[in-house]
Amino acid sequence: MAHVRVERQEGRRLQGMARHHCVVMDRTREDGGTDAGCTSGELLLLAIGSCVTGRLRNTLEAAGLPATPLAVEVSFEPSARGERREQIAVDVILPPALDDAGMALAEREALTGGVGSRVSAGSEMIVRVRRDGADGAVAA
Repeated sequence: MAHVRVERQEGRRLQGMARHHCVVMDRTREDGGTDAGCTSGELLLLAIGSCVTGRLRNTLEAAGLPATPLAVEVSFEPSARGERREQIAVDVILPPALDDAGMALAEREALTGGVGSRVSAGSEMIVRVRRDGADGAVAA
């Protein structure tokens, strides 16, 4: 099971830890940050793009189809239904040598990876609130 921890730093900056990896997140200068790292929304888009790219690479290679060049662009776009939140658009750029059957396979498989499938299915989220203990341990 994946687990990360995000802590507030100075200003609008945050620091995230996943296993032994550290990521700095910040707001843009226009939004009161120092632009020292990606915004949380950009990291979400990167996670989706990474998942889709890896899933398609594995799927195409397993089918003996060309998987290079392969790129995925992910963006927030206005909702097609006029909702308050933007929709997430995933644009897949596939090798020119890929035939129509390979294109259809890529379209079917694009959102079947772990992150893509969770986001597209609207995974359930829960929030648990607790106080930080005086000794640094987190108290329930």
